[in-house]
Amino acid sequence: MQNVSVRLKKDFMKEAEKLAKLEMVDKSVIIREALEKGFAEVKLDISIEMFSKGKASTSESAEIADLSVGEMMDELVKRGIRPEITLDDLKGSLDTAMKMVK
Repeated sequence: MQNVSVRLKKDFMKEAEKLAKLEMVDKSVIIREALEKGFAEVKLDISIEMFSKGKASTSESAEIADLSVGEMMDELVKRGIRPEITLDDLKGSLDTAMKMVK
């Protein structure tokens, strides 16, 4: 792991300390978990935005969000965005499936 310094609001730190006491862990564990979950959401938002603007296919968006094509399609449908399945998307799904089989 790599260390990084960030400035966090007092309220955020109080919540992290409160949760850390409940879980009986160091507050850095709670903060790291919050950042990881938030980062996953940011990746998903960016991938959906790129897909919506036509800058990324379904499979490219899935790769950005670190999801399978099926999971990406589910996310798009949840948000009311209809994915257009392209040949590249099918190839991406096949490539992923082949990697899992090996």
